[in-house]
Amino acid sequence: MRRFILISALALAGVSMAQAGGQCRGSHCYQRVDHPPVYGVVAETVQVRPAKTYARHVAPVYGTQVEKVVVQPAHRVARVIPAQYSTVAETVMVSPARKVWQVTRDHYGREIGCWVTVPAQYATQHRHVQISAAHTVYEDIPAVYGHRERTVLVQPGYVTHETVPAEYATHHRKVMVSPGGSSWQRLH
Repeated sequence: MRRFILISALALAGVSMAQAGGQCRGSHCYQRVDHPPVYGVVAETVQVRPAKTYARHVAPVYGTQVEKVVVQPAHRVARVIPAQYSTVAETVMVSPARKVWQVTRDHYGREIGCWVTVPAQYATQHRHVQISAAHTVYEDIPAVYGHRERTVLVQPGYVTHETVPAEYATHHRKVMVSPGGSSWQRLH
């Protein structure tokens, strides 16, 4: 009986060994196949530098404007002209013409009387007379103008914002496409 058990055990061991790879025949035999992991390269777009916004201040622009200004306004001046006087020479009668009785002696010593006309007597008399009365004269004085420079704003200042876009680059990375492993494959 021991012998039968031993032969049976060896027979069973032989069958399982044949099925495991040595002497298996037919469509019922398989073998274990190991598959290594499969790797591939993946291209990724990555941000190298983020986008930035810069503020730029533009200063205001000033200019010079020349404008006409009144230095002294127009005005009226009153001038008083005093009375004008002069010395006038006039001939005036000192005594009128008249007849006077005049007694004279002739060549013979006789006394002769006659009426003699004495002409009028005149003299020059100076007197102070007014030529023109005092009066007021108005004179219009025109305005006096000058020029003045002043600073004016030509263009106000402002702020501009400039955005520099983000920078991207393509990086290649090795990735596992399939993890690999093992499987049973039918023998042919």
